Amino acid sequence: MSIFVHVEGGFWRRVSEVVKSEKRMNVVRLLLKYGISVREDGLYIGDKVKVTVSSVAEEAQVDRRIVLETLKRILSDSYLREFFYNLRPAGPSLVSVARVLGYRCLVVEIHEDRPGILAWVASALAEKGINILQVVAEDPNIYREPKLYVVVSKPVPGEVIEKILQHPAVKRVTLS
Repeated sequence: MSIFVHVEGGFWRRVSEVVKSEKRMNVVRLLLKYGISVREDGLYIGDKVKVTVSSVAEEAQVDRRIVLETLKRILSDSYLREFFYNLRPAGPSLVSVARVLGYRCLVVEIHEDRPGILAWVASALAEKGINILQVVAEDPNIYREPKLYVVVSKPVPGEVIEKILQHPAVKRVTLS
């Protein structure tokens, strides 16, 4: 999943104005990707798990000083400080381990973001009695080609995929 920053929106405009470099933007993307919160005393996943500056630097492929400067800039801006202070991870994703658990994962790619895509997919699955266990929807303001990941309890018949593909915003559906 490659992450992309859409800078025209209000949030991304603010981030861009504050961090002012592509390397620091890489750090911000990483914080968002993992739900890492920024506090005066460090980086956290949840309330208690500390994350090292070095590990963020390594993952973002930048020097530690870039991470420290990014954190300093985030903390200097009241809006970004509040946002990143309260940021939390969404929880474990079953997308990569669905098969290990005996589940399947539908990956729905779209042409454009529109209301009703998730409802359409859920309806097509419900008609065949297929239980949805988890949904992960990538934010179209963050991802260049956002995807909808739907982890389901059992195999998905071809007619369900055909039904999902009838939605005008759906480009492609794959099953893993």
